[in-house]
Amino acid sequence: MGKLWLLPVVFTFGDAFAQPQIGGGTCSTASLSGNYAITLTGRQASSTAFTSVYQANGVATYDGQGNVTFALTANSNVSAVQAVKQTGKVSISSNCSGTLTFPNETFNLAVYNQGKGFLFSGTDMISSFSGTGSVQPATCVTALLSGVYAMNANGFNLSGTAISSVADITGLLQFDGKGSIVANWSMTSGTTVTQVAATGTYAVNTPTSCLGTATLADTNGKAYTFDFSLNDPTGANFLLLASGPELTFSGTGHSSFQNPSQSVGNGASFKAGETAPGSIFSIFGTDLGAAPGVNASVLPLPGTIGATQVTVNGETAPLFYAGPGQVNAQMPVDIAPGLATLVVSNGTVNSNAAAVTVPEAAPGIFTYGTNNHAVVINPSGATNADSLPAHVGDTVVAYFTGGGPVNPSGTWATGDPSPDGKSPVTSTNSITVNGKAAQVMYVGLSGGSVGLYQANFVIPQVVAGDHPLVITVNGVKSNSAAISIAE
Repeated sequence: MGKLWLLPVVFTFGDAFAQPQIGGGTCSTASLSGNYAITLTGRQASSTAFTSVYQANGVATYDGQGNVTFALTANSNVSAVQAVKQTGKVSISSNCSGTLTFPNETFNLAVYNQGKGFLFSGTDMISSFSGTGSVQPATCVTALLSGVYAMNANGFNLSGTAISSVADITGLLQFDGKGSIVANWSMTSGTTVTQVAATGTYAVNTPTSCLGTATLADTNGKAYTFDFSLNDPTGANFLLLASGPELTFSGTGHSSFQNPSQSVGNGASFKAGETAPGSIFSIFGTDLGAAPGVNASVLPLPGTIGATQVTVNGETAPLFYAGPGQVNAQMPVDIAPGLATLVVSNGTVNSNAAAVTVPEAAPGIFTYGTNNHAVVINPSGATNADSLPAHVGDTVVAYFTGGGPVNPSGTWATGDPSPDGKSPVTSTNSITVNGKAAQVMYVGLSGGSVGLYQANFVIPQVVAGDHPLVITVNGVKSNSAAISIAE
């Protein structure tokens, strides 16, 4: 083996791109593809003073083949809430730098986070511009903006078309998930601090591009227009553009607490975004029901327990349990996969609405005890446990929810017991124990129950001990739960 020499090396910025990397990779024009939330700011390039300003946000759509379209809402010192659409070309080199070229503008471009975001800046020879972009969610609904958000922005006070001063804004926006908004912010201009309280309505009104608008009036009757460009699949973050009485500002909003969409999860794994049609799901919050909580005592499941009711896209969801901090329900069988709007009612009081992701299938294995043990029934009928293991070659039954659509052996209706007989899931499925494939005998509804599925499978050849059990349906893996095996 040759000797390893440590030599002092001086290298330029250009050389750095040629160095070996741990990890790393390359970019290409195809690195940017799909919809991106963008924000853009500009000012007059020929002067050190702010004589003209431009602020915009919206969506950039890349086709991955060198074409890009900007669809923006823009404010300037001359006009407000102007729709702007530009089509241009994009070129990205292997080192993730590139250009955006429009008829009257050229921007330098830098791509980051494996194409999930980009930075750009440039000029149209009159004004200089800079901006950012980040991947938008695939779909959005109004309920995706729900709860309290911290807002931070900066902009300009205007006197006619003249810029009178800069303005910095910090405050809170509270969305009810159903179209009403309450805003409180502080605006600092020089040494002057102004408090603003306003109310109004909002909507995420173009779901294919996740853009939203709001109109508000403050306590003095002054009107404001907000434009949102969402850039987080849970609705936790957005870009903000606003215009008001002789004012324009742009900035960002961030959910102050866990976004409400993350408080609705699979009833076995409790994972958010895994509430398939027909599955058992759980809602967590405050004042959701009476204390102490109450379990349903009849089948079909009731639509209300005490004063608690849950609706999904306006359809009543049957309830297993309702208490002050948790509600367990069945996702209606006929809810279409995608984003759905969920509301909990406690008597005459309605919760804020939450946007819930409804996948076609998302299995969650039921567990018990403190060691995350899967609910599995051994051939003897006993529940699998450390002291009651299954054996290699045994056929056992694991219970889960979220299996998705089935070929029912009879009528399968929301809230009713599943039909007797086999009702296998229609999606591809598999089961592993400690990573080894198990022979699958049946995956489908568990007859006579509500929202419950079962997986019958043969224990593969594994060593004795507790091993992770994983069920996969339609390409979605369940939570990992322990199963006890003896040789």
